[in-house]
Amino acid sequence: MKLAIIGAGTVGAALGTRFRDAGHSVQWGVPNPTDAKYEKFDPTDVASAAAGAEVVVLAVPWAAAMQALKSAGNLTGKILIDVTNPIANDFSDLVDLENTSGAEQVAAWAGGASVVKAFNTIGSNVMENAQFGQHRANVLVAADDAGAKATVLGLARDIGFDPVDAGPLRMARHLESFAWVWITLAMKQGMGREIVFQLLQR
Repeated sequence: MKLAIIGAGTVGAALGTRFRDAGHSVQWGVPNPTDAKYEKFDPTDVASAAAGAEVVVLAVPWAAAMQALKSAGNLTGKILIDVTNPIANDFSDLVDLENTSGAEQVAAWAGGASVVKAFNTIGSNVMENAQFGQHRANVLVAADDAGAKATVLGLARDIGFDPVDAGPLRMARHLESFAWVWITLAMKQGMGREIVFQLLQR
């Protein structure tokens, strides 16, 4: 598939590289593609990257999400994977979005796109390597569009994950809170980034 990765920080770099290595066509889009720090990604501007893609991955900090989507232009008919978490600027907690989620806000900003929440409850290091011994890390996927969700579940499998259908897009409210649990354990309580939550069945 043709994917645009909006953002080339640690998350955008990790996901884009893994998708590229899995055989997908990947184009990074950044606000300043001539910046030397992005040279290895051979990026273009956000609008050009998004225009040529079937799937757009929003991998920017929450504070930059709205502007990134404005820069992307018309995303009607495209799948938009929202990897963001609405974290406060002082990193104290999630932003209070008043009974909605960051993903639902992204869907409002990107009218016409099929928004899928995914990859937000794991660290970029796990995106690079989803294998934990005999287990593949889970990635939780939420969306209203069944076809878009199926596509993202498949993309997650392509890069080594054991994906889980987490329900409709409104479940992103809980996935984003779940991400904050991961952040608290990994960063604030010192467990480190080499952790994942695993769904076990018997």
